[in-house]
Amino acid sequence: MRRVDEDLREVVGAEVVSTDPGILSVYFREPPPRLDLILAKPRDSLELADVAAWAYRNEIPLYTHRRGYLSPEVASSGGVLVDLTGIDRIVRIDEDNLLAFVEYGVTFERLKGELDRRGLRILMPAAATSSSVVRTFLDRDVILANGATRPYQFTTFHAILADGRLWMSGTDQYTPDGHSEFREDLGPMYSNFFHASEDIFGMPYAMKAWIYRRWEERRVTTYAFSEAAPAVEAARLASRHDQVFECVVADRRYLSVLLAKSPDEADALAEGLPPWSVIFGFENHPRLVEIWDRQTGEMVKGLGGERQGSDLASLMREKFEWPWYLSERAHYRGAVETVEYYTFAGKAAPLFEAVAAELKGYELGRVAIPSYYGAAFYCETDVYHPPGDPDLPEAWFRAYREALDRGAHVGRPRGEVARLVYSRLDPENLRMIRNLKRVLDPKGLLNPGQLMEGV
Repeated sequence: MRRVDEDLREVVGAEVVSTDPGILSVYFREPPPRLDLILAKPRDSLELADVAAWAYRNEIPLYTHRRGYLSPEVASSGGVLVDLTGIDRIVRIDEDNLLAFVEYGVTFERLKGELDRRGLRILMPAAATSSSVVRTFLDRDVILANGATRPYQFTTFHAILADGRLWMSGTDQYTPDGHSEFREDLGPMYSNFFHASEDIFGMPYAMKAWIYRRWEERRVTTYAFSEAAPAVEAARLASRHDQVFECVVADRRYLSVLLAKSPDEADALAEGLPPWSVIFGFENHPRLVEIWDRQTGEMVKGLGGERQGSDLASLMREKFEWPWYLSERAHYRGAVETVEYYTFAGKAAPLFEAVAAELKGYELGRVAIPSYYGAAFYCETDVYHPPGDPDLPEAWFRAYREALDRGAHVGRPRGEVARLVYSRLDPENLRMIRNLKRVLDPKGLLNPGQLMEGV
């Protein structure tokens, strides 16, 4: 490994490469018993291309760090671990076309600071596992304004393939800095395969993300419901009528944990919340916001909802401004796991109950967010549990299996759930994915062993 390490240092520079056990150990939940791994943290796309080309030429496996902790076998793989967070320029903010050209290491918080000064905003994720704008949007993480915006929050992206070649999607293949950069529908591309592909086809390092103008009037309202079904229906109708920007349906436990910083604070907050809440965010011209608020209120009242006071609305108005990191909800019981899927509005409440039945004994928080004008709902059940709970994996799998058996759709399956999903797919779909992988990575060196995980 020492000779290989020195060889890579000569190619990309000593400051890009590290084999320090202390630095590498942070990528693993537990300190690896055996460490045979090189860390590469390139600072731009050229260095990333050099790392990939060198690894491919020498037939050394290449792993990308995407979120959370790596599996233990990566530590002893003899490969190169690539951390893309060092590629972190805000290349350009195009106010005319409402696009932000950002690299992988640009965080939501950093981009928000830049956009705030210009009266602009980026849409925030509701269950973030990474602070990277590129990682989050490419992974199709649900966003808080999913109800009344386009389903994908980026247009084109740039990636380095397994052998070091540059890939650009859409019209960027023709003119990367041209005026057609908002187009994703021209030219030969594999972008749909990259969506939530866990980097098996390449390493995305930059994208052009949609941004939005801030309007004169901003308002957040909340409504109380005793049951999930009418609350979800209220969210569906508001989204179908294109009256809201943010739209969230959540039970009291989810909201209390989301808004609190400690278990005691969460329990105290939950006492003042209804069983279910619908939170609407409005943003537009003042007169239009007033009309939307009145019409939405009448519609919600017809479904049995009651308007709540300003306390929850004020808390949610501030919360809508920032990413909702899943890890921040671990404060309640030490750790948190999710069961997440998409379904139609009418199936959301029954599916919540079916999933809860498989997780009996655990404390749960539930949230539903409309997608693309209420055409479907992202549904998430948070499982608050002690770290290392030995019984949770089996219950978690049962909950997912029950949701799938009832017709739910999982956008980014993990672990045993991924294997279950792919066992039910048309074999032709699997053949197509594997064949594309062979074309783009004939040696199978990029994220080996992860072909069907999270595609």
